[in-house]
Amino acid sequence: MEGNLDKDTALKNDNGRPDNDENDSGEKMNIQGFEQTSPKEEVEIPEVGMAFRSYEEVRNFYNRYAKSVGFNTAKVSTKNGDDGKQKYFSLACARSGKTPPPTAGRNSSRTRPPSKTECKARMNIAVYDDGRYVVTRVCLDHNHELNPGQPHEFRSSKMVTPQLKRKLEVNDSAVVEMECRSNIANARVLRLGKEDVEAIMIYCYQMQARNSNFFFRIERDEESRIRNVFWADARCRAAYESFGDVIYFDTTYLTKGYDVPLVMFVGVNHHGDSVLFGCGLISSEDTGSFLWLFKSWLTCMLGHSPKAVITDQCRAVQDAVREVFPNSRHCLSLWHIMKKFPTKLKEIAQYITIKMILKNIIYDSVKCNEFEDNWRNLINAYNLHDNEWLKSLYDDRHYWAPVYVKNTFLAGICTTQRRERMNAFFDNHVQSKTTVKQFIELYDNAMKSKIIKENNADFASFSACIPTVTNHPIEKQFQKIYTNEIFKLFQDELRGLIFCNASFVRAEGLTSVFEVTESILDKDGMFSKEVTFGVFLDEADGKLECICHLFEFKGILCRHATSVLIKKNVNNVPSCYVIKRWRKDIKHGYKLLNEVYDNVDGNDKNKRHRKLSPLMLDLQQLGVDSDEKCDFLIKLLTEAKSKLLSVAHADGCKPAKATSLI
Repeated sequence: MEGNLDKDTALKNDNGRPDNDENDSGEKMNIQGFEQTSPKEEVEIPEVGMAFRSYEEVRNFYNRYAKSVGFNTAKVSTKNGDDGKQKYFSLACARSGKTPPPTAGRNSSRTRPPSKTECKARMNIAVYDDGRYVVTRVCLDHNHELNPGQPHEFRSSKMVTPQLKRKLEVNDSAVVEMECRSNIANARVLRLGKEDVEAIMIYCYQMQARNSNFFFRIERDEESRIRNVFWADARCRAAYESFGDVIYFDTTYLTKGYDVPLVMFVGVNHHGDSVLFGCGLISSEDTGSFLWLFKSWLTCMLGHSPKAVITDQCRAVQDAVREVFPNSRHCLSLWHIMKKFPTKLKEIAQYITIKMILKNIIYDSVKCNEFEDNWRNLINAYNLHDNEWLKSLYDDRHYWAPVYVKNTFLAGICTTQRRERMNAFFDNHVQSKTTVKQFIELYDNAMKSKIIKENNADFASFSACIPTVTNHPIEKQFQKIYTNEIFKLFQDELRGLIFCNASFVRAEGLTSVFEVTESILDKDGMFSKEVTFGVFLDEADGKLECICHLFEFKGILCRHATSVLIKKNVNNVPSCYVIKRWRKDIKHGYKLLNEVYDNVDGNDKNKRHRKLSPLMLDLQQLGVDSDEKCDFLIKLLTEAKSKLLSVAHADGCKPAKATSLI
């Protein structure tokens, strides 16, 4: 970055002072990875499950692939629904189909040589109601020679280059050809409209006016266009102090093909609901963008890294996490991995059987060697050695498989039920066609609705108790201390006690070793199998360790450890098993900052402030480009300030206290 504020604008630090692109220690931040994407970058191969925002985006993607491989493309097999809207189409090799017979009387000298070979290479696309274009089938095999060495000969390769696209984004009135206009219309991920930019600037200045702890950064490219944006309001930053032990980096709106390129840093509050730690808008899903975003977020949080970071399985994100959070435990979202099963494995003949076996391996493995042995047996039994996705999963198993990550506290984020709740943070407010401007305008209302929901949950936990299911003193202990939603999770473990039988095995010094045999039922409630869990009890301090590690993983005392406590006639669990983050009697500082989302900017003065703020920011960005521009801008602003003060005195008005901008 080296102080180039036109490339990375750090407008306020944690104290509300100009950041000058430095971190809190005063050292220059070295944010890397901002280079433009090389036009020679390896072209992505079509895969089932890919999602796009428009027909043009699908076509351009397939044309780029065709250009790299060496064939021409054509649109075939279009199918419309009852409403007349396109529901399905195929993009295929131009040599698909049969060459039509010659027409009688046609000038033979102008007849083209046969080009159709009934080639089967194609990509089928389904058009969803939410506007997504999803690849449903792919065939990459051709029955003719390819010509990757001469891509300029192919009609489908004649598209606007990435370099020209960027120029069009700066001045879309310079070109009137339809192909160029099409690229302008579909450059949402790489380009913000004027209204979007104004909405971002106005909102950030409004929030800073309300609370100086509002933090935001903007990265610009060489042409001063906004490239990436990050912000976190005062409440988000304060909430991180309470629940920042584990974060989930949510890219749901990117992977679903939404128009707003939104990413979020999310945690879990004391009710098990999602809590926001910051938002970003990114122009591309490359390592450079994620590096900038993660480093901006870490600076916002005063360099305090979380203990664990959860992301989706994306190599660019994984590389960025490894560099920015080297001391945090990085885990991959099991929920997202399981959601990919249909698209990644459905083409396999024995898909249903393989899916069932995989689930058993993933969820039922108690020890690492058990997981690895069963995985290898599956691969060998169904000859899945060439499945690259399964291979990548196995290589990354230490990041996602429960048997490997169960010693890490993840607040239950990786579980299916919790992930559904995490994904719903903005789902009632953001639709697939929501623009950046619209999202900025609804952001405050979305945050207010989350506050109302949390306040209602707080009130419910204090005013009403969930009835006990056992009447045991241990259950009453958690009923009194934990919020209702978390207490329900512990009750689920208590209900499982009926299937557990604890027995003493041996003593190892001051440690008593127990075996807890649990009867596992299938989905129909029928007996399936028995699993034995080892539980170790330190008789000196009462601490327990179960090999299921549910407490370490979710912060909930498991049924196996609880059964041992009951067998030992223990009526109160040690305080170390009562986690502070789940308690309902803790006063969290961030709850005092609810007013940051209140609109107090309705008077005329603040309206004028909103008009001036984006312009002043643009001037600042232009001025820092060089010493000459900076001196020129200072001179102009100084003259403008003097004239404004003279006008105020001439009108007999007392000028407002001015804030120095230079």
